[in-house]
Amino acid sequence: MNTAEIRARLAKRTETLVARDAALQKHLRGADGRLEADFSDRVAYTEMDEVLEALDDGARAELEAIRAALLRLDEGSYGTCTRCGEAIPEGRLIALPHTALCTACAAEVNG
Repeated sequence: MNTAEIRARLAKRTETLVARDAALQKHLRGADGRLEADFSDRVAYTEMDEVLEALDDGARAELEAIRAALLRLDEGSYGTCTRCGEAIPEGRLIALPHTALCTACAAEVNG
């Protein structure tokens, strides 16, 4: 993959995450009409909020990883593991274009 393709994939994923975050924030604020539902529905929505907030945290972490990947692209270090300095396999970069770690380091970090 070339730099333009990588940037395009990261930009598309950023758009997806930003749109998802906007919808989630709207939901959490009750701006989607959920608070107008009957009591039992409001209880169910409120119980789901913890799950949605965890998903939101994950999306924010991914956005941060995308920003870091774009910075590595600008610096010319994209595709190099930030932990061990080895090349990240192309297949891993295709699957996770924002990854900063090679497969071995990711396995060590994530257990």
